[in-house]
This record gives sequence, structure tokens and C-alpha cells, in this order.
Amino acid sequence: MSLADWMGKYGDRTLGHMILPGSHDAGTAKDHIELTTFGTQSNAATQNLTISQQLGVGTRFFDLRLDVHENKVVAHHTTGGQGAYSSIPVDRVLETAALWCGVHRSEVVIFRISHTSIATNVHEIIKKSAAGVLHTGTGNLCEKTLKQIASQGGGMICILDSKKFGTVIDQAQGIHAYSKYKGAGISNGIATCGCYSGTHALHNVVCNGLKGQYEHNEKHGKDHRHLWQVYWQKTYKNPASSTGIERGTTKKAVYNTGDKKVHGGTHASTAYMLRLMQGERAPTEQGFEDKYKLSGGFMKKNVMYSTLAFRNYSLPNIFSYDFVNEDTNKLIVAMNEKSRQEVEDEGA
Repeated sequence: MSLADWMGKYGDRTLGHMILPGSHDAGTAKDHIELTTFGTQSNAATQNLTISQQLGVGTRFFDLRLDVHENKVVAHHTTGGQGAYSSIPVDRVLETAALWCGVHRSEVVIFRISHTSIATNVHEIIKKSAAGVLHTGTGNLCEKTLKQIASQGGGMICILDSKKFGTVIDQAQGIHAYSKYKGAGISNGIATCGCYSGTHALHNVVCNGLKGQYEHNEKHGKDHRHLWQVYWQKTYKNPASSTGIERGTTKKAVYNTGDKKVHGGTHASTAYMLRLMQGERAPTEQGFEDKYKLSGGFMKKNVMYSTLAFRNYSLPNIFSYDFVNEDTNKLIVAMNEKSRQEVEDEGA
């Protein structure tokens, strides 16, 4: 299955019902970033493909963090208080992405611009660099079908923090608002929800994702006017690491009988995590039968996440991870084969 045009078969489905492969810290690809102040790339590079290459293997949601460095606006990834900056200016990144979107007209591509300020003037860079493919429709984009999005200017959606960029948000010019979904009114653009806790432990990453799935479903699981995101990533805080993020995400997962937890990489456990999210019960030897308390106070009792019956209809809209690759994207894209709304109706 080629992933370059995988959205074509879902043109009549709304964005709020789609499941998208997402790229965490999409702009800091290995061999395309400067060395950190420790003289390494190992703990700063979060991808090994450029954004245009990530598009080709099916990624459709990009976490693009920007800063001004040496008089250029570039992607960055800070580690342990010191930064690593991309060697590719963001205008060139967006120009290349726009060329790709111009060829693949069935695809809807979202760039969430974050960790930056209005001083970068990124809203003007977007309008200039992606002219001709920017989506220029108005309103809540999650309620539009993919065909509607692609037909209104184009399928490239750029969302910027509504609090920081509120004065320059202009949907008709392709500058859309991004906001955190709070369960109340939906602003124009795209709102997302999700839970993230920085952790190096794979067991905690898995449980955090399942916890987010439970809380999303309990609070607003049938509200498809926003997107909910799973952060499938481990947080590495040692900037001088010689092994780095990539080895940490790809090393084989191993179950420890002593602490009854799984240790290893997110890549090595992605298929298992997706099976859990689609309702398959975890075998006890994998260590996910433990009970974990929910946060937020709305649910007092412990919940055995691996046995929740509703999980097969509460799937993420965005599965965001490090070191995007075609094999993992195929697993995520395949989750669209049975729409979330169909499963909800069956379970009603």
C-alpha cells in the first residue's frame, strides 16, 4: 500500500473522524540539524526523514517548533536547557511541502506551528511560502470533509496558537487558530485535546496513552468537533547522551518479571499499543494488567485500562511519534478502515 495518497479513499469523511500519523518535533531531522552545545546530535534529532520525506510515507500532522537562529526562522528542539536548530529555513520547508501538496490534491496536511512567538512573523512566511495550496475555508475545520478542505484553497492547513497569534489569525488567508479543547465552545480552526507527561519509562508512556484514551472518552469521546492526540514518545533529558532518542525508541521491548513492567522503545511496542487501543486485552505477562488511578478527580476508583470495553470505538485522531517511518504509519492508517462513528453506533 502506497501512503503518498492514502487519504483519497476517505474524501467523504470529516477530519474529526480521521486517524492521522503525526510527527513529533517534525523539523529536527538527523543530518539536517546543527550540533548541540555538547557537540552531539544524538539527543536532539527527533526524526531521520525530512518533512517532504515524511509526507511521502503518509504523515499528515506535523508538530513544527520554530525559533529565530542566526537571522533565520528554523525548527528547533531543546534538550536539557540547550537547543539544536535545523539547518533548513522554515520558508524552504513550507515551500517544499506546498509543492508536494500541489501534486497530491486528495491529501489534507496539518502543520501545527508551536513553541514560537509572533515576532518570527511566521504567519507572513506561511502565506508567501505555501500560496496556492493553503486551506482558506472558514469555521471549525474538524467538521469539514477531506474533499471540502481540499477544494477550498487546498489541503495544507497551518494552525497557530490562538493566544499568541490571535491578532493575525485570518482563515480566508490560510492562517487558522489552534486551541486546546476544554469541552465548551469550539473556536474557528482546530482544537485538540490529549495528555502528555514527560517520561523515559516505556511502561509509563503506554499507561499514559491509555489513560488519555479513557479520559477522552469519558469527558467528550463523542464530540468530533475537535481532534484528540496521543503522544507516543519518550522524553530524554540528557543532552550529552551518546545513545540518544533514536536508539531509545527502537530498542527491543523486554518485560521485567521483577517490577512487572515492560522496558524498551516505543517503536518496538507500537503494534502492541495499537492493539490495546482497539480493544484487545493485554496478556498478563506483558505487564499491563496493573491498576492506575486517573487524574482530575472525576473518577475515584482504579481502572484496569487493558480491559476497558469501550476502547475499540475510542481511537485517537493523531498518533504523534518520533522517527516517523512507513511501517508504523501503515499500522496507524489502517485504523481508519473501520470508522469511529460506525463502531460507536454498534455499541450504543
